[in-house]
Amino acid sequence: MQIIDYLEFWATKHCNLNCKGCSSCSPISEEWYLETDVLEKDLSRLKKIGISISNINILGGEPLLHPRIVDLFDVVKTIYPNCKLGLLTNGLLLRKMNEEFWNCCVKYSIKLKITCFPVFSESDIEQIEHLLNQHGIEYQLTRKTRFNKILTENNKSNIKDIIQACGCNNAYNLYDGYVSRCTVPMIAEQLNRRFGTRLNLEGKLNIYNATAEDIVNFLSTPNRSCINCSAFPIKVKWEKAGGSPTKEDWIIGG
Repeated sequence: MQIIDYLEFWATKHCNLNCKGCSSCSPISEEWYLETDVLEKDLSRLKKIGISISNINILGGEPLLHPRIVDLFDVVKTIYPNCKLGLLTNGLLLRKMNEEFWNCCVKYSIKLKITCFPVFSESDIEQIEHLLNQHGIEYQLTRKTRFNKILTENNKSNIKDIIQACGCNNAYNLYDGYVSRCTVPMIAEQLNRRFGTRLNLEGKLNIYNATAEDIVNFLSTPNRSCINCSAFPIKVKWEKAGGSPTKEDWIIGG
């Protein structure tokens, strides 16, 4: 049995907040929803070849935009019943979620990881905390006012310095039959296509052409896609991307 401690996947790529420099490229993403049969197929493949997953997180975009988010919960916990399941959300839709959602969160002991951006007032946060406590939900609430800007072209840094500066913390990503060490390999082509950037397009492994050992070794080993990230990331103030996102929203020195 091969073990992956942490795996994440997108439920949606589009969002309801439009953050500049979003790591999922939501400001330039079309409306997209993960299909339950695709998720079931990919997770079943990992389980079948002998991969155990300890922690799984559902991301967006904004995952609560998914009309059947509870079905994704069911798929994960059916295939990996012992994993710890979390959902990362900006929280804007929490007060509109129905009882089916809350009951499912309780049933599967889902931890809600809420990033509160400056669009929230303290009153908003208090209301959300009250709602979570009312339903007996485990949660983690983070106030976020800055983003890390990490992507760069023509990187001259050595891989050791890049890895040392990496803030992804082995955030392995699963998307449409592929795994990667982080989300960057999954969004590089989108940025290249939209802005003409020259980000490296390596860094993804097809899970249907690999063994469990191949996958774990691939995820635990830096590869050429790591050169997309600067050894000197910079902090930028959080703000909305507006109606016309630019290359500079994501690329250092763009």
